[in-house]
Amino acid sequence: MLKKIPFLQSLQSSIGAAFAVIPMSANQWTILSILPAALGFYAAYLQLPYHSLLLFVLAGAMDALDGAVARAKKQVSNKGAYIDGITDRLVEFLFVLSFMFYSLPSFALPFSPAVVFPSNLMLISILFFGSAMTSFATAYAEHRHVADSKKIAGQPGILPRAERLILLFIALALVPVSP
Repeated sequence: MLKKIPFLQSLQSSIGAAFAVIPMSANQWTILSILPAALGFYAAYLQLPYHSLLLFVLAGAMDALDGAVARAKKQVSNKGAYIDGITDRLVEFLFVLSFMFYSLPSFALPFSPAVVFPSNLMLISILFFGSAMTSFATAYAEHRHVADSKKIAGQPGILPRAERLILLFIALALVPVSP
């Protein structure tokens, strides 16, 4: 899990302190991250994968920045975490959905070669399910009192958001080279 690497934690704290002097709240940084994601989605629509990649990387960096600014300004709150979570899902949805604009090879299931699935539709479905299921499982475990939020936060996840984004960045960078 990338969030637990001391060097990255220290780097994020330093960046948060540097950006904390800008007169914007952490929640404003969070909501602002939607803009490069929407532009990244539009760049994907225009078949500009590297432009799209750059904009989605910027949105991801702004997502990391909002938490660092919140900690530096001592603005950490449940409301901020809620806004961050909703914004994360929206940005990730736009990112995953942007793959529909690229020509990916179709594939057939081994047990039914007559049924051919468009790869981009299958990829989008699997990626969005993984993203939504991770969030849902965490929220539902807390809601059903299976575990408290601190215990859930300490558990290793299967491909947490930062790692999913890195894989999506790599996939998008490879689209023009080898769909």
